[in-house]
Amino acid sequence: MYCKKCGTKNAEGALYCINDGEALAIHNENVLAYQENTRYCSHCSHEAITGALYCQQCGQTLSKIKETQDSRGPNRSAQPLHGTGAKETRKIMDMWTDMNILKKLALWNGISLAVLFILSFISSSVLNGILRDSLRGDFGPMIDGVKLLSFSDIFMISHMAGVEYSARAMMFEGVLSTTSGLFFLLVIPAIVFIITGFLMNRHAGNNVIEKLKLCLSFSIMYGLLVGIFSTFAGVSMDISDPTELLGDITVSADYPFIESMFNAIIISMIFTSIGSIFSLHNAQRSTNDQFGLSISRAILHSMIGLALMLIAGSIYVSSNDEVTTDNSAGDVLIGTQAGGYLWNIAQFQTLKFDLIADGESVKASYSLIGGPKTSEGDDDALAEFFDGFNWIWMLVLIPIALHSWAGNLFRKSSQGNILYELGVYAVTFGIVNSIVVSISKLTIDTNFDDVFTVTLGFSIIGTFIFSTLLAFGISYAAVMVTNRQKSHQASFSS
Repeated sequence: MYCKKCGTKNAEGALYCINDGEALAIHNENVLAYQENTRYCSHCSHEAITGALYCQQCGQTLSKIKETQDSRGPNRSAQPLHGTGAKETRKIMDMWTDMNILKKLALWNGISLAVLFILSFISSSVLNGILRDSLRGDFGPMIDGVKLLSFSDIFMISHMAGVEYSARAMMFEGVLSTTSGLFFLLVIPAIVFIITGFLMNRHAGNNVIEKLKLCLSFSIMYGLLVGIFSTFAGVSMDISDPTELLGDITVSADYPFIESMFNAIIISMIFTSIGSIFSLHNAQRSTNDQFGLSISRAILHSMIGLALMLIAGSIYVSSNDEVTTDNSAGDVLIGTQAGGYLWNIAQFQTLKFDLIADGESVKASYSLIGGPKTSEGDDDALAEFFDGFNWIWMLVLIPIALHSWAGNLFRKSSQGNILYELGVYAVTFGIVNSIVVSISKLTIDTNFDDVFTVTLGFSIIGTFIFSTLLAFGISYAAVMVTNRQKSHQASFSS
């Protein structure tokens, strides 16, 4: 196939001339070349002149090619501009009717569950030893041999599932219920699902949307399995009272089905999606076809930010004499839990604390902008507690760096509508953050002594709004800054 403009010979089936970028398919009666109203060049992101056919900065064509008819019938889409060899996209329900895909999903679900069970068993053995050592001073020999946490408890808590503990002894019966698990244990499913997502998607083509659909199908099946498992999870144990005053004490733990299933779907979807990103070829990572890059990067950056905050929280607790414990494991546990909340505080969201005890209610809050506040009017005592938290302002640099990274990436990989691409990234980022807030909002209710209720967390709607606006604003600013720098460099070189 020869270019009609410059005469250069091109490969058969090529859409553009390798010499001057001329659209070759425009001379084929089965295709149509049309000009898209594009503000930025999809190759170098330089702002295009209205009506231009080629980018004045790099010579990239601004035209699009669309087939009108071929041997397969009318209105078939041609190969994408930055072709990846991906197959035509399928609907989610098509995957659930394909036996080969169902077998693949079942296989990877089985492998993931087996690995998670093994890791949960190992973790429960270690944690039981630590807990018994720390409680032996209060309970003495009666704590020896008691299995405080089963592998099923670790498995469920690592999925941020709430639990209801009930204790019965003679005429006494008490209930303690919690929502949310521990951020520290979230590391277990995170590692397993990232590896699963990578291996499961290695041969799933190069279409990001298809990979995300496969991850979603995997997560739905996994969530159903975890929901079923939650009905059997937890332990019921009898603790003998050596004083024989209370008799045997029976303690049992139960996990809610719906919450367990929802959390499992969310957690597995997030981390298998991250794994699928690592399975992409370099060519696919440089194009934002069907907003796949926007969606996947939003998930990845939200988890990178959360991971960095967990590390920051652990370092702060371990190095601060006022909050550190005598146990290094306790420091990590407290630090990572605090780090989970720091991630949203660094995005200018308000952490709310509500306490109801002995018929009295206390409400407090903290944000970078508003500072510490309490409903009782004793803001000075709360402010004194937060005096050592001025370093939190430095953590704002983490979301700024992540969103700037995203903006620069989309500038290079844009398919022509960079504002839409940034919008999809920001909205997805906001959705992921608000979902994480919903599954990590901590509540504790108990009637063991007096009625006692504690709630600690963020507003789901507020998290979505703040995260979305911040992600869009910073990533858009990064696009504008890098575009301007590139324009200045081009002017200087010319």
